[in-house]
Amino acid sequence: MNIEEKLEKAKIIGIGNDGINTLNSIKFKLENNMDIEEISINQDVDKDYVRELLDGVDLLFLTYNSEDKKALQIVNAIGYMADERRILSIGIDSSNKENKDEVNINREFKVDEASMDKFINLVNMLVESISYQCMINLDLTDLKETLCTDGGIKYTYKEFGKDISKEDMVRNLLENVSGSHNELLNKKQIIFIEMGSNYCKEDEMIFVVNDILTIIKEKSENSCDSIFSLYVKEQTKDKIKIGLVCN
Repeated sequence: MNIEEKLEKAKIIGIGNDGINTLNSIKFKLENNMDIEEISINQDVDKDYVRELLDGVDLLFLTYNSEDKKALQIVNAIGYMADERRILSIGIDSSNKENKDEVNINREFKVDEASMDKFINLVNMLVESISYQCMINLDLTDLKETLCTDGGIKYTYKEFGKDISKEDMVRNLLENVSGSHNELLNKKQIIFIEMGSNYCKEDEMIFVVNDILTIIKEKSENSCDSIFSLYVKEQTKDKIKIGLVCN
């Protein structure tokens, strides 16, 4: 998949002053994985504009502050039309306060400044997991089944060098979990793995992945179904990145 095709599949939109500020602080970390848009609260956001905004998009991220009621109205308008088009919509809310108003998107994450870097690394892995460049890729349906639930969500991400044992990788990964306080359904988890081309020999990669998956299953507190993606990336060199999302 070339860059142009990838941009049509995923988009991130900063909404309102805080949402735009969040977007500006993270867009250099997005690795050209998606198109980027900004919407101010004074902008005229009608149906035709939103249709054009969502044209060709499968995966949509919105950054905003839910305490900004005008921004939240725009989020809900876009979320409603995204739902009509069966687009997976994910909110990145910079407010830690519980939303009293309903947010019309598939999944909202409360992400503060301290956890933003971890979350954006996970976003990159999530987007790339449905790319045809991914050696073992996922389907958009897999993401929807994991993220579009009424229960809570947990996520984690870590990067490791080749000198770290697989047991230590998994231990560090599971000690670094973030997410909502709502009760988990424990139905499904996705494990995203990105491996540098120099991390190990090509014929050893699938065995490394299998070992990591086995240890995660042994160490996890739940017994939910697991699926995974594997992206071998030259620029990751001799590192391995692991992300995990579970519901």
